[in-house]
Amino acid sequence: MSPAMAQSTQSATKSFSVPAGSLTSALNSFAAQSGLQILFDASLANGKTTAGASGSLTPNQALSNILAGTGITYRYTGQSTITLDGPGSTNTGANIDGAIALDTIDVGGGQSSAANADTPYETSGSTSFITSSQIERFPGTTAGDIFKNTPGVISAMNHNGSSIDVNIRGMQGMNRVKVTIDGTQQTTSTWRGYLGADDRTYVDPDFISGVSIEKGPAGGAAGAGANAGVVEFSTIGVNDILLPGKTEGVRLRMGTNDNATSNIRENAFDQSTDVPGLLDFDNKTGSAAFAATRENFDVLVAVAKRKRGNYFAGKNGPTEYRTFDGWASPLSYTKPGEEVFNSSEESFSALAKATIRLDEEQTLDIGYQRFSSRFGETIGSMLVTGDHVFRQLPLAHAEVDTYTARYRWNPQSDLIDLRANAWATDVQSRTVSVGPAVYVPPFLTPEMRPPARDTRYSETWTYGADISNTSLLDTAIGNLKLGYGAAYTLEDTKGKPYLSARGYATEIGVPLQGSVGTREVARAFLDGEWKVSEWLKFNGGLRYDYFSIEDKGGTRVWGSGNNVHTAVYADKSGGRLNPMASVTVTPLNGLQFYAQYEEGFRPPSLRETIGSDSTLAPNPALEPELAKNWEFGVNYLKDGLLADNDKARLKFAYFRNSYENYIARVPNPNIGPGLPFYSVDNIATARFNGFEAMAEYDIGYFFAQASLTYYTDFEFCKTKSTCASANLPNDYAANHLPPEISRSLTLGVRLFDEKLVVGGRVIDVGKRMGPLPVSAQQTNFWVPYTVYDGFASYEFNDNTTFSLNVENLTNRYYVDALNGWMPSPGRTVRLGMTAKF
Repeated sequence: MSPAMAQSTQSATKSFSVPAGSLTSALNSFAAQSGLQILFDASLANGKTTAGASGSLTPNQALSNILAGTGITYRYTGQSTITLDGPGSTNTGANIDGAIALDTIDVGGGQSSAANADTPYETSGSTSFITSSQIERFPGTTAGDIFKNTPGVISAMNHNGSSIDVNIRGMQGMNRVKVTIDGTQQTTSTWRGYLGADDRTYVDPDFISGVSIEKGPAGGAAGAGANAGVVEFSTIGVNDILLPGKTEGVRLRMGTNDNATSNIRENAFDQSTDVPGLLDFDNKTGSAAFAATRENFDVLVAVAKRKRGNYFAGKNGPTEYRTFDGWASPLSYTKPGEEVFNSSEESFSALAKATIRLDEEQTLDIGYQRFSSRFGETIGSMLVTGDHVFRQLPLAHAEVDTYTARYRWNPQSDLIDLRANAWATDVQSRTVSVGPAVYVPPFLTPEMRPPARDTRYSETWTYGADISNTSLLDTAIGNLKLGYGAAYTLEDTKGKPYLSARGYATEIGVPLQGSVGTREVARAFLDGEWKVSEWLKFNGGLRYDYFSIEDKGGTRVWGSGNNVHTAVYADKSGGRLNPMASVTVTPLNGLQFYAQYEEGFRPPSLRETIGSDSTLAPNPALEPELAKNWEFGVNYLKDGLLADNDKARLKFAYFRNSYENYIARVPNPNIGPGLPFYSVDNIATARFNGFEAMAEYDIGYFFAQASLTYYTDFEFCKTKSTCASANLPNDYAANHLPPEISRSLTLGVRLFDEKLVVGGRVIDVGKRMGPLPVSAQQTNFWVPYTVYDGFASYEFNDNTTFSLNVENLTNRYYVDALNGWMPSPGRTVRLGMTAKF
């Protein structure tokens, strides 16, 4: 960058409000307010504090104030990029007036995982962030395993299929939780028998840079149409690949694990107990990524492939579930130590991204993602059919293509930080639902047995666009930050490529009733933050949400012969203005108390209003669900608590979540010959109340992380006067109720100049939050369980790191919460290597 360009970047004044406290948090705040990218190694800022910066300042003045007394220097390494350097660095930086000399730091980034990890402890509301290092520490068997440390969040049916279906505080499915990848939405709804439907999102863990979670209705463009929360995956970028000081490089990853067989025997009933060894290399993962950065552009290309066969259940633990009246049922018809049918996965993923810096004020990001997977799965209601009924099904298949374009204009003005995004995703899937649920004599060979397939085909295109701006105002009554904009999403479910007409069609078993229609969701929003003083802050927002649903399937047909029934569904639309308000008090540096109220709006899904490939009669008269949530909490963020180089973090929240017009599955009021058994309707309210806590402590050579979720009570009210602490009979929510209490604790040490990291984790999960309903035969249940995991990594040199992970150290036999009757993996050993060049 030329001296003139650098001088221009530094000379314009802006209104800064960077609070005193953690240096990492302050740098993250400075990056967000200045629009500059800050590159630094996370360890450089560990344990350091700052007096912050406030007032009308140039970026150089603000950064100088933030870094004063830390021994850190900075230098401009791009049009809008600053690199931080520690003491002893040989970099002298650019000779620009006003710049301070800072030493060189490894690339981390102003929006790095290390910086974002502190965001939940400074936010007035419940948020969580999962860093890339946490994902690498516990790779897990499936992508959904990354949520096991996160309070209030579970990936439901985590081992049945290869997708992610997020439950936040008891709410899941039907678009209640929005899951995005780099701002795009690919979630599709898939019928899973009497257990209901799940929402599916696909991503390869090697491509995840970090995961941001906001619980409850969310502001901005991301929260449109969701009332339970937003989960935002960020994929890897250039800074995740390059070594410090390099402008191009390659990252290679490979791994293997035991406890899974690659011998997938379609239509088999006999579950193997012959567990392959670690060095058989039946199961393997690998990825390669190339990245390069230049003055005016960045580019990244990556591919990943993984192959894992059916895993084996653990051997130690209870095998039955007992109700209060002594009734006993097996947790699963897969016995301890047996192969778990339909748990395999084989996938290929590709990622291409480019950032073009049009000038010092404008950037354009473009990207493409590809995910293709063949995986085992079965509907939950087939998991309880008994021996010689449950079998290995044909593999399901999903293909996802994602296209993104993101533009940012950030001139040297407090009034403008403009972002505009556009994207599209295409999800095509073939899922295998059910087969004949009848006993098959074991003497029949697989070729002689009735086929076990009933395939569901679907394709959904989802298109989205949003535009937003952030303005900072320094007024006589405090600093004001405004965010405003609009967002639009179109979900287009295309059943016609697979079904020539929307009528009765079947392969084997349950009729196919493909959904064909569109669902539009739009939002206009205004969010504000008013910082009255260093100790008092108000946040508020208004979000107008609108939806429109159009049935394009024509006449729907049920039954046959003399019992044929038809229906044509009317289109539906509506809108609502949803408010949000919070107050934050900071009596001491790093200590916050907050109170928050917010409302959110979930329009009915296509499956609920115009039909689906199931025995569910849709209801076009449904009203949107309305969340009215209260939350009270405490944040504590302190560096130098017990020692100069330590850091302590704590977040505690009490929530009271109420969902009016909750949409529940109910018996079809118009039941008759040939008609579906069930329909959906609004009930008065569903409520979930409870506590969450998470804490972290790190002193370099030792670190600890803990989480707790405890639900004090819940209830479903069919009418305002008929409430009960139990879900309605036959409702999908029977399989959404999380454990009453769940806890996790991670402890680790860093040895030999922090090259060797060794530690372990314990996860303790309690009983189901409520009693089983009368119709318990189609309800997920589990017994309380405690699982221990171990991990280790060794940094062999600056380029290469080896890792070891052991999942389920005690080889416990158990069923994960919200995972149906499918046992979780037994003891599984994983070896991995990451190399950068």
